[in-house]
Amino acid sequence: MSDANKFHEMLSDIMEVARVQGNQLTMEDVKSLFGDMNLTDGQYDHIYAYLAANKIKIKGYVDSASLYTEAVNQEKLKEEHLDKEDSEQKASAHVQDKDTLQEEDSVYLKMYLEDLEGIKDCTLEEELTLINHIITGDFSAKQRYIEGNLRNVIKIAKEYRNKGVTLEDLIQEGNIALMNALEHLQEFEKETIREQIIQYIRNFIEAVINEEKESSSFGNSIVDRTDFLNNAAKELAEDLGRNADIHELAVYTKLSEREIKDILSMSGDAVKVSVHHHRKDGKSEGI
Repeated sequence: MSDANKFHEMLSDIMEVARVQGNQLTMEDVKSLFGDMNLTDGQYDHIYAYLAANKIKIKGYVDSASLYTEAVNQEKLKEEHLDKEDSEQKASAHVQDKDTLQEEDSVYLKMYLEDLEGIKDCTLEEELTLINHIITGDFSAKQRYIEGNLRNVIKIAKEYRNKGVTLEDLIQEGNIALMNALEHLQEFEKETIREQIIQYIRNFIEAVINEEKESSSFGNSIVDRTDFLNNAAKELAEDLGRNADIHELAVYTKLSEREIKDILSMSGDAVKVSVHHHRKDGKSEGI
């Protein structure tokens, strides 16, 4: 497993731990999970930022994003005020998020969407301002950008619904992609940087779906081959009056003995075979 995949898996694991602990973690919890990856303090700060943006409280972690947001709003966004009509449109959009949930969606996901109601989305002007600050290494700008784009991730994730991965997992993977995209801003074209962040998220989600499809296909293939071998073993057992051995199964099924052993190793006790090789003279010899 690559370091990147390992990091993604650990980030998903820490999210699960947080859920169990009421969306609260300590800095020690995080460091204990990622301890063997030798991360720098700056990298841990990125993890704390991601967790904080996802409404997970980190005990001992100072959240500077709200102070940064206030300063940005005062300096850059003084003239931006939503009128009553705009507010109603935003409220309607939040309700629509809830209405599109399905019965199989988890309680956690429903609570997550409710929590987002208290977070203000980034405006286009604020996003561009934040991006400029992130490029210069401003950590709190990164946290605010993640926080202000969580709903955008949901919208993207919904486009990939019913493709073999739960909406909850799609959103979580999309959030991880959002955080990773901000680590690669220097590689993006400045004129279309916002669009490239969105495309990065889409690519990440599509890769997760494709990986799940490949995994499912492999699993189904094993099930089919196990069923085939099991049926063959039963037919041979009826003809021979005993369980067939691997050599006899290989001759009967036209599969190699190596293939049969591989299937048996993954099927456990699903297929009954003899542990002895039976010779033509009726005697048997151990395998």
